[in-house]
Amino acid sequence: MQHTLLRPKIFPMLLCAAALQLSPARAADPAVPAAPAHPIVGSWNWTLFGGKCTETFQYRANGTMLSTSGDAVTEWIYTVTPQASEKGFYKVVETSTKQNGKKDCSGDVVDEPGTAHTRFIQFSPARDRFLVCKAESLAACFGPLSRTQW
Repeated sequence: MQHTLLRPKIFPMLLCAAALQLSPARAADPAVPAAPAHPIVGSWNWTLFGGKCTETFQYRANGTMLSTSGDAVTEWIYTVTPQASEKGFYKVVETSTKQNGKKDCSGDVVDEPGTAHTRFIQFSPARDRFLVCKAESLAACFGPLSRTQW
């Protein structure tokens, strides 16, 4: 009989404890440090052709990216290495998931959804700019892309 009397008292306490752990207010508690985001997360711009065209890349913390270039708008999923290599590059693999079929700054149409590109990026010391390279070398790169938003 005691067991059935204690159960109603214990059960609400467990629910309250669970609610505290899942509460949005708890997640925003400044006493609980947030996990640091990868330095690629944020919005980046690169202007080319003498200022006539700007490409924008918005890398989101959830592994998706939105890019605009000229009239082209493309959605991507991406993976990025958590640490730079010994040469100072992060490996980024981007796979297009959706595109509007319009031309980018170079006059090209973005590859069909499902096409993957491997790039290597190197950040400036302040992490406010980065170069995008074909390999872990500065021999074939474009940029720098400048951070416009964290």
